Amino acid sequence: EQPGGWVVQETFRLEEHEGGHLLVHAGTGGYVSVAADGLKVADSGTPFEIVVVEHGEDAVARAAADADVVIAVAGNDPHINGRETEDRRTLALPPCQDRLWRAAHAANPRTVLVLTSGYPYAVADAQARLPALLWTAHGGQAAGSALARVLAGDVSPAGRLPQTWYADDADPGGLLDYDIIGSRQTYLYFDGTPLYPFGHGLSYTSFRYDRLEVGPSLRARVTVTNTGPRAADEVVQLYAREAAPRVPRPHRQLVAHARVSLAPGGTRTIELAVTRDELGHYDVARGTWTVPGGTYVFEAAASSGDIRRSVRLTIPGDAPRARDLRRDGLAAADYDEQTGTEIVDRTRVSGDAVTPLGTGGGWAAGELLFKNCDFGDGADGVTLDAAGEGEVTLTTADGGARAVIEVRAGGGPYDYQTTPRAGLPLSGVHDLRVTLRGPLRLARIDVTG
Repeated sequence: EQPGGWVVQETFRLEEHEGGHLLVHAGTGGYVSVAADGLKVADSGTPFEIVVVEHGEDAVARAAADADVVIAVAGNDPHINGRETEDRRTLALPPCQDRLWRAAHAANPRTVLVLTSGYPYAVADAQARLPALLWTAHGGQAAGSALARVLAGDVSPAGRLPQTWYADDADPGGLLDYDIIGSRQTYLYFDGTPLYPFGHGLSYTSFRYDRLEVGPSLRARVTVTNTGPRAADEVVQLYAREAAPRVPRPHRQLVAHARVSLAPGGTRTIELAVTRDELGHYDVARGTWTVPGGTYVFEAAASSGDIRRSVRLTIPGDAPRARDLRRDGLAAADYDEQTGTEIVDRTRVSGDAVTPLGTGGGWAAGELLFKNCDFGDGADGVTLDAAGEGEVTLTTADGGARAVIEVRAGGGPYDYQTTPRAGLPLSGVHDLRVTLRGPLRLARIDVTG
């Protein structure tokens, strides 16, 4: 009676049942049953037998063999499996869609794959085998006409990917790992080679970039020329990165972009404005947004993986400052680097804590690194605000001091207690390593003395 809503009502899945299958209605969780006046959804259903009339890939191969060019279309419906609560288990295409393009290509090598989706797919085989792939996000009423005009060559495509497209499921890390720096995710931190980089997009023409200039006011100018045979748009992208960062920073970060239309042989100088804050980051040591002073590299690019011109510029900014441990202590989630840990909720309503990752029924050691910790003219001990049970070891990076603290808070994961003071006689500035073992949650480290 209602096609819309949170769940599209015309969605079903098969469930094995005593040699046959039941048809589960996704919208209600009920089962389809055959009644005198038609099909109904109820608590119990009618078992169905699956009869294969024809395999879809056979029909595809038959049609493809007789065609001049094949356009295979795949992707997702955003109302069904591209929304909240419906996470994918893989970046791969659904098996039936993967078989579709493979069957078409086997019958006709002149096969193009069109992908319509709100997210990336890992389609390395299609990239390697097919002569062309075209992606579009979900469009409006004119999406079909726009797609046809691009495929027919009436319009040169000028869309650019707003995501990194990975080659394999292992590339982006864990689905629930939100530490994109530690797990090296997205174009900002990914150390591997993506299938398609952020900002990628091809055209029916080509463009040349010349004379990138960036002044002290952070206004960039770059000249772009259409060197190909077709009128087209180019999306000029400006990236920036800190040349010698003191903390983990992005490989490069998009700070400005502009779309320009150029006829064949046409040239235009593009001006891009960058705000100073775009160059900064949240400084966990200060607890505020900061723009470090130093040398920055600005890059004019066709994508984050296709850098055409670069210049360096020295920018005044905030000087580095050590963490004042005696005054501020350390929030566990304000680490500079980590391995083998994850951020969890400190309470059910607010706050952060850090816990080591559990593996195979046990607990691997996790490690946090806090850089430039200032113990002043002397500290005589530390206390922890922690829940659960386990062991926390604090050492300086040079091995000059060490403290091992047992956590025996008991209770539940939100029952935080302050540990007895442990000795850690230190003065001056040190990098501090904190190793976590066991099912514990660490919220704070405080220094006394």
